[in-house]
Amino acid sequence: MTADDPSTDDTTEPAGTNGAGGVTKIGVHLPHGVPGVTGSAIFEWARLADRAGFSSLGVADRFVYDNADAVLSLAAAAALTERIELMANIFIAPLRAPNVFAKEVATLSRFAPGRFCLGVAAGARPQDYAAVGVAWEERGPLVDACLDALHALRSPKNPPHSLGPVPDPDMQLLVGGASKPALRRMIQQGHGYLGGGVKPEFFGYDVMAVRGAWAESGRAGSPRIVAGTWYASERHADAALQWRDTYLLEGGPPEFVRGEIATGADGVAQAIAEYGAAGADELVFFGCVDDIDELEWLAETVADYLTP
Repeated sequence: MTADDPSTDDTTEPAGTNGAGGVTKIGVHLPHGVPGVTGSAIFEWARLADRAGFSSLGVADRFVYDNADAVLSLAAAAALTERIELMANIFIAPLRAPNVFAKEVATLSRFAPGRFCLGVAAGARPQDYAAVGVAWEERGPLVDACLDALHALRSPKNPPHSLGPVPDPDMQLLVGGASKPALRRMIQQGHGYLGGGVKPEFFGYDVMAVRGAWAESGRAGSPRIVAGTWYASERHADAALQWRDTYLLEGGPPEFVRGEIATGADGVAQAIAEYGAAGADELVFFGCVDDIDELEWLAETVADYLTP
């Protein structure tokens, strides 16, 4: 299966399970969303996540906030890792002009061949759009335009020395949301669904819609299903709550967003169980602080899920 035409493969399923066995893989985000985070902290997290055996290393996209740029953070991680999948979880596609989006994504896929996964959605914060001069009302068509521009880079009809590079053919595409346009994008171009920060009950409804659309389309195999939620060790629980309150201050949380933090070993175990029951193959944990001991703690806590 390739991202160029994911519907043509009748033998190979996307990474993940068929949904029957619950969560089998645990990923983690870079701490690029922590205000004041240093480059050295991001680099250290990337190296440790790769060594520890997490399935994926992700970033979330946001513009109006004191966070490091998502694309540049993943590019740095690509240079520092060898095994781990790098995941855009998610990129808000319309914040970039379609050809800029396509070039950035294609470049990332070439930096980490065979291990870059693109998650894409329209986002939920109008202030991000206002800050880059893009009309909030145009977000849906602009997502399509960005994906069309990415697809066009693969065309054999492109003349030499035209817009490039050609994206890695093994790059997967996951779509955020389960609206009719989102499901259409997934069926036409994608490999599954990504629900970062969505409450388990809403996540479960999305999964049912995703699997139903997949089956109705006649696509072979099963869609990849990825969930995401915040976590904190007991040691950093207070700092995590302070970070959450600033992060969700503007534009959230909507009704479907989980404001709760999976705290301590019991909280992490509960999150794995809840999202697994809702249909997730993989759960990606979002850290709320940038101390490396927070990642070390998570690796120890979920060690049974990791494959160093």
